[in-house]
Amino acid sequence: MSDAHLIQQNINRYSVGASQANWDMVMETYMPDGIWTVPAMGVTFRGHKEIRDGLIHFSSPNEYIVQLNTPALIEVEGDRATAQSVIRECGKFKDRDEAIEVLGLYLDKLVRTPKGWKFSERAFVLKGIHSFPMKVAGPQ
Repeated sequence: MSDAHLIQQNINRYSVGASQANWDMVMETYMPDGIWTVPAMGVTFRGHKEIRDGLIHFSSPNEYIVQLNTPALIEVEGDRATAQSVIRECGKFKDRDEAIEVLGLYLDKLVRTPKGWKFSERAFVLKGIHSFPMKVAGPQ
């Protein structure tokens, strides 16, 4: 398989894990000393414990979140790579009929390891957060 394919699989694994709140699966996509940042919110998490705790904190107000990623633009240079992908997260707040939508880009730095490509850094560039009432379509 090509490096680009393997990198896209790592990005997909992150999105599937995050959509299932499977934080072990998400942590498998990172280097042990990896970094996750959300510059618009002024947060930086370093290492698996901080990243896991940060993701749990951000997702805790929600009953569920589903993360959708686009095919990434990937550049490989030896054992290092960069990737950019568009992200849309949709979900529902706990205990209320209100939905949330988060839009942005992931700017990734990755390294090749014996266990495959891993994120050394993920920066989430937030473009927008929207919330709105959930409506059930009734008879027309």
